[in-house]
Amino acid sequence: MYIDIAFSLNRALQVPLLVVINSILCNTQVGQLSDNSGSRTAANAAIAPSEKPENPESTAPLRFNIVVPPGDQSFFEDKLRDAFGETYRSAIDSAAVSFRVREFIPPDFLKHYLDSKFQEKKPERRISRYMQYARLFLKDIFPDVTRVVYLDGDTLVLGDVRSLFAQGSQLTPQRYLAAAPQFFPAMFYFSNPFKMWADLRKFKKAFNSGVLLTDLTLWTPATYEQLRHYLNLDAKNNYRLYHLGDETVFNLMFKDTYIPLHKRWNSCGYGQPHWITNLLKKDPEQMSVIHWSGGHHKPWQSDRVIYADLWRSYLPV
Repeated sequence: MYIDIAFSLNRALQVPLLVVINSILCNTQVGQLSDNSGSRTAANAAIAPSEKPENPESTAPLRFNIVVPPGDQSFFEDKLRDAFGETYRSAIDSAAVSFRVREFIPPDFLKHYLDSKFQEKKPERRISRYMQYARLFLKDIFPDVTRVVYLDGDTLVLGDVRSLFAQGSQLTPQRYLAAAPQFFPAMFYFSNPFKMWADLRKFKKAFNSGVLLTDLTLWTPATYEQLRHYLNLDAKNNYRLYHLGDETVFNLMFKDTYIPLHKRWNSCGYGQPHWITNLLKKDPEQMSVIHWSGGHHKPWQSDRVIYADLWRSYLPV
């Protein structure tokens, strides 16, 4: 058994990837982990009593599954080796931590949809779109993975990820995705909510897709039929029906079946304009995952971004 953690990103997020991995390693029980874990150490990571992991998850090794664009596997493997090869050598050598990098080529139907919807001129922007949707295909990319925690690259993990993984025991064939509820209503996902009224009526609460817990063995052909259905629906409306890309699609697919996670596992919105993030501000001890969603500000871009100093403290050395 592994504690599987997945990411999907391109080169623009290579440093954020190293930071979020380092935050997981610093704040999660990891074999014989040294006390020299980058700028942060295990001593910095106070775990709330309610977050203590349960067996058998408490002893399973961590496995990081990283999805990258074609041709970038070696690049990311080198970055991971440079960042963690020495600092975490004892844990890696004891098989307490492992890394896997796989490349993703979007299926033709997805590529056609994304190219038609966004019409990106720059190759790096097209690739970025493909990688956003790659997490929908983790089942094909990593066929041996069962339960998995997916994280966006603009996150920082302050809680013990084992306790989040343990909540996967709630997943069932009918409800096989868990996520934290979003702070805005589902109607904001659509340019014309009236056209989506039949679906909107089924929403209990929209969720943010930057942190997901799922069991890939429960993803069936019916799951991907739903995906195709909602992509085709957007296409029939001249690709102008959905906002926020794949998060809208995720919400449509799992709107009435997802299991709500505690909001501390995705304290999101901190990439919004500063006046909004000041309203959202809270003590980091109340958050297990900080998520700079919003698209305006990222902690690697400016020291003025909220919690940027905390994010920088996890830069591997």
